Amino acid sequence: MEGIYEEIEAIEAIYCGKDEFCLHYKGASSVEFSVTTSPVSSHDLKITLVFILSSPLYPSEPPSVSVQCSSLTRAECDSVKIFLMEVAKSCCGSSMVLDLLTALQEKEDIGGKHQDAAMMKNDTSNEPVTCILQLDHMRSKAKYLKTIKAWCEELDLVGRIVFCLRWIFLFLQGSADDIKMYIQRNKTQCVDVNSSGKPCKERLLSVLYQGV
Repeated sequence: MEGIYEEIEAIEAIYCGKDEFCLHYKGASSVEFSVTTSPVSSHDLKITLVFILSSPLYPSEPPSVSVQCSSLTRAECDSVKIFLMEVAKSCCGSSMVLDLLTALQEKEDIGGKHQDAAMMKNDTSNEPVTCILQLDHMRSKAKYLKTIKAWCEELDLVGRIVFCLRWIFLFLQGSADDIKMYIQRNKTQCVDVNSSGKPCKERLLSVLYQGV
C-alpha cells in the first residue's frame, strides 16, 4: 500500500484547490477518494471521478472508477468512464490516476452542448494564478534549478525561487492548468538526488498558497 499512499499524496498536492480532492476512506488494503476537475476545453464543466485503489490488484489492474457530473447525462458519464478504462489499460503496471486525470482534462468532446455553451461565455480561465511552493530539499542545486527553469519555459510560467535559512520557496505565476502540470512533474519526476547520490523525487513538496 506504500506506493498507493505516495500516489495519493502527490494527487492531493496537485489538486489542492477548494473541493478538488476528497479522501473518503483509507484502509489497510484499499483507499477511496475523489477528484473534481474540468476539461481544458470547458472549464465550467465540473466532473468528479471517484477512485478505489485496492492492493495487491492495483496498479496491475485498473482502479475502480465512477464518473459523476450534474451537467452530463448518464450516457455521457458512461462514455467518459469507458474512455478512461481504455486509457487505464495502456497504463497497467504503473501508477495511473494522474494519467487518467490528465486524459480527462485533455479530452475535447465531452458533453458537446455544454462545451458550446461554455465557449459563448466570457473566458476568464486565462487569468494568471499565483502559486507558492515549499521545496523539501535541493542537494544538487545546479541540476534542480536547471530543471525548474526548463519546466517554467515549457509551461510558459514565471518562476522565482527564494532561499531563506533552511527553507526553499518557489513562486510561480501562470495559468492554473500549467501550474497544475508543473506540480505534477515536480512530484512525480526525479529532480534531485538523495543522501546516497541517487536520483529522487520531490515527494514532500508543499503547496502553501494558490490563487488569483
